[in-house]
Amino acid sequence: MAYDPLLARIDQLSGAFNAGQIDRRQFLKGLVGLGLSLPAISVIVAACSTAATPSPAALASATAVPATASAAAASLAAMSPTAMATADLTALIAAAKAEGDIYQTGIPPEWVNYQAIFDLWKQDYGIPIDGTATEGEYSSGQELDSIKNTGKPDVGDVGIAFAVQAKQQGLSAPYKNSHWDDIPDNAKDADGYWCCNYWGAQAFAVNTDAVKIPINDWKDLLDPSLKNAVGIDGDPTKANDSFFAVWSAAIANGGGVDNIQPGIDFMNKLQQSGNLTAARASDANIISGEVKIAIKWDYLGLAVRDKAAGAPNITVTIPSSGSLASPYADIIAAKAPHPNAAKLWQELIYSDAAQLLFLGGYAHPIRYNVLNAAGLIPAGLAAKLPSADLYKNVTLVTDITKITAAQAVLGTGWKIVINS
Repeated sequence: MAYDPLLARIDQLSGAFNAGQIDRRQFLKGLVGLGLSLPAISVIVAACSTAATPSPAALASATAVPATASAAAASLAAMSPTAMATADLTALIAAAKAEGDIYQTGIPPEWVNYQAIFDLWKQDYGIPIDGTATEGEYSSGQELDSIKNTGKPDVGDVGIAFAVQAKQQGLSAPYKNSHWDDIPDNAKDADGYWCCNYWGAQAFAVNTDAVKIPINDWKDLLDPSLKNAVGIDGDPTKANDSFFAVWSAAIANGGGVDNIQPGIDFMNKLQQSGNLTAARASDANIISGEVKIAIKWDYLGLAVRDKAAGAPNITVTIPSSGSLASPYADIIAAKAPHPNAAKLWQELIYSDAAQLLFLGGYAHPIRYNVLNAAGLIPAGLAAKLPSADLYKNVTLVTDITKITAAQAVLGTGWKIVINS
């Protein structure tokens, strides 16, 4: 048999592992570094784990690993798609654990029930999560800046327009999770550079202990009693949440999906009236009463309502004249320090379990229709969601061309300072 340097290197690693010269983590890192497919790694590791320790003569021979590689190839060829997927995931888990860590940007625990998903990740894989304390509250724009300038992040959770920017700027890497076919074509990149995971609609979260008038629509925000009371969730040129707040305001003021300018004009009018505060509509500012009416995603408003637990009392409603909805997408950093952990994170967040956890955080999971058709949504969970009637005037926006055009107009026309 002709000498094959790849097989020789596999032989060397396998021999060192079986002889106890390297540990499992070092073995996996070595196999991953050779560029082997995940199923092949899985079969090789399984073969080494069950094999008796070879003699020195066997270790010196080049025939042992070619035989293992041949067996691996035969096993993979005989695998059903389900078995292949299982082998893939088993090897991916092993490779992710060998990396020892995952660094996240822009994924705060209070957002769409991420804390429960963090807990699921740690329960299933035990891999430490870093970045939450330092970058968890980053806006979509800040996430891309971190990926570009620090090289720390493995994954980020960004607005769909920022996901497109990440691909255009070479900041993201392609990966198609095992639930790829369940996800609508307009909610994923055809080449795998981003994939939407949930969506929400812009809503009003109102502190009814402080606000004594009904707040049902955009015009109500101009009432003279609301001085310094209304807030959005950060700078809309950098934060996807507040970008959609401004864009949604256009609907009731002569604009819409094709024209964001009336939304900018409305926010200028709100500021000139003295009603728009520079304070960010964060959970802390809402609960403290600094922001009395927050314009933000419905799932965030509902979550802070639960968090406040009546201190203060908060109601959440969709503007009666209409609002916009949009998905967020998960991206893997192009130079992720822990690429396998990043891929495993995507496998987790698109799984049935994590998608239902998103639903428990009041977000609309991207695989909702598939889960519902399969009868996997508990009745008690469905009962917690806002009435479908509230969403009759909500428009879901996924058209990248329209989003990009609106961002361009906002970028030149927005002059208001909002604290981040």
